[in-house]
Amino acid sequence: MNRDTPDEVSDNSLNPSPSLKSVERPSELLNFLPPHAQVLIDVGCLTGTTGYYYKRINPQSFYWGILIHSELTPEVTKGSDQIILSSIDQLETIALELEEGTVDCLIYDSILPQIRNPLKSLQNHTRWLKHEGQVLAYIPNSQYWRNIIKIIQGKGGILSQEDTSQKGLTLEAIQALFWEAGLYIYEIQTRGKKDDEFQQFLHLIQPIREALGLDTNRFATQTAAEYYLVRAIKSLQPPRRLLIQTAIMAPTGCDRVRVLEPDQLSATIPGTRTISASKSIPTGSILPEEEKVFIWQRTILSYEHHLELLKNLLTQDYLIIAEIDDNPLRRREYAEQRYLSYRGCHGVQTSTKPLALFLQQFNPHVAIFKNHLLTLPPPRIYSNSRVTLFFGALNREQDWQPIMEALNRVLIRHQTHVQVKVIHDRRFFDQLEISEKEFEPFCSYDRYNHILQTCDIALLPLMPTSVNLMKSDLKFLECAGHGVAVLASPTVYEQSIIHEETGLIYRTIQQFEMYLNELIMNTSLRRKIAMNAYHWVRDHRLLCQHYQQRRDWYLKMRDLLPSLNQELRQRVPELFR
Repeated sequence: MNRDTPDEVSDNSLNPSPSLKSVERPSELLNFLPPHAQVLIDVGCLTGTTGYYYKRINPQSFYWGILIHSELTPEVTKGSDQIILSSIDQLETIALELEEGTVDCLIYDSILPQIRNPLKSLQNHTRWLKHEGQVLAYIPNSQYWRNIIKIIQGKGGILSQEDTSQKGLTLEAIQALFWEAGLYIYEIQTRGKKDDEFQQFLHLIQPIREALGLDTNRFATQTAAEYYLVRAIKSLQPPRRLLIQTAIMAPTGCDRVRVLEPDQLSATIPGTRTISASKSIPTGSILPEEEKVFIWQRTILSYEHHLELLKNLLTQDYLIIAEIDDNPLRRREYAEQRYLSYRGCHGVQTSTKPLALFLQQFNPHVAIFKNHLLTLPPPRIYSNSRVTLFFGALNREQDWQPIMEALNRVLIRHQTHVQVKVIHDRRFFDQLEISEKEFEPFCSYDRYNHILQTCDIALLPLMPTSVNLMKSDLKFLECAGHGVAVLASPTVYEQSIIHEETGLIYRTIQQFEMYLNELIMNTSLRRKIAMNAYHWVRDHRLLCQHYQQRRDWYLKMRDLLPSLNQELRQRVPELFR
């Protein structure tokens, strides 16, 4: 490897997920932390919010904070499991009660340039790292164009000795530092604007740049960057590179859990990039040695409109995957096109075993990636006000009609201390025979979560229809995450809920009425069930525990691509004419 040439220097920026917003913003490095990490060390520990929000993604991790010249305030320490006090000079030789090779990730948020000997410190710290453990660093750029102007003007800027907290490093210095510390930089992202003022700077500096023989593009990249975001691994070998491109054709309701959140975590894997586009084909440059996966999310492929697109993807050496999380029998267009959506791809990914069994009649290569929660809300703090029931779903009228009469009997019986909150389903709301009820039209996912976390009991009825039998248990996971006890039908939910431990399963209308009455009256039972479900989701159904399965399957399928193409030729010979 040539240490002077990073694998990737780019201007792309990853914004925090909407579910990670807060008044005090965490470091941008939060978006790149390995979600499955067991042990992380935040060197400098500038803000407690980074660790705090990371623990919502991965609550079973251990987050160390090395605190530099700061007080142990609740704001700083709230995200760390253990805090070590240090000074800048002590970082070169600091010792932690850790065995070598046990840490998954080192985090340096603007701290490296402040250290007198950053190489010695980095070499000391990387002893803790596992093989291929990650190092993430946010580093001010000493070549930033505004700093160059300040130096010319005699104003010091980032190199000023009076402001050591704002020192920076050049791109070449960063590359040399990480290489000599035994780290492989697989990506460097830049942060900075190439606005009109910057273009004016380039014009003014052009004679000097030309006289020095500096490359135009590289000079522009190095001077536009105010910061570098550096991603490296403890290895001298590059990671295997994978690009995952997804065309999202059903963005309402299922893009978040099936594409956007898995993509967010997949992109933290060294060498993996993710690109998606809504209602269109995602575009972007392909990096050298990057293996490519193209995913059709809920796309009804047709011979007339998609055959040439599929041929083009095959010509470009793509692995083609179909993503579906709903029963295809709901749309007759799938059958009319002879299920080209699944026959015309190398493989299919879905969310449940019943769906997988159905899809295997069209394609033998089907992977099941269950739905999971990206973040775990903080443990619920309950109020002693009215008991609040929740119902919110799409197209469920045939599922709730059988229980409506019994539901109203229970609600009238407890009407003085019960209320109901309903999202989307107006007919359900109108048939409730109590006055204490609230209706919310179809709303954003953040609003949905806000309403859910104010409720105590959720009703999850599903009749055993062919469509329902292929649905996932996501609604139960969401309720459990917010401390809401569920009363559910056996359809779908008996595969996840442990009856009387993490929820209640009703099999008759009489049981529904009896269990609902008990949940309303018995506060301790209701909260015990909700807490058990919360712990079950924390231990088994967070995305951080499962996200790597997708990339592993894609790479396995990539290795089989020649034989998969032969199978595809037999299923859909039109693709190879």
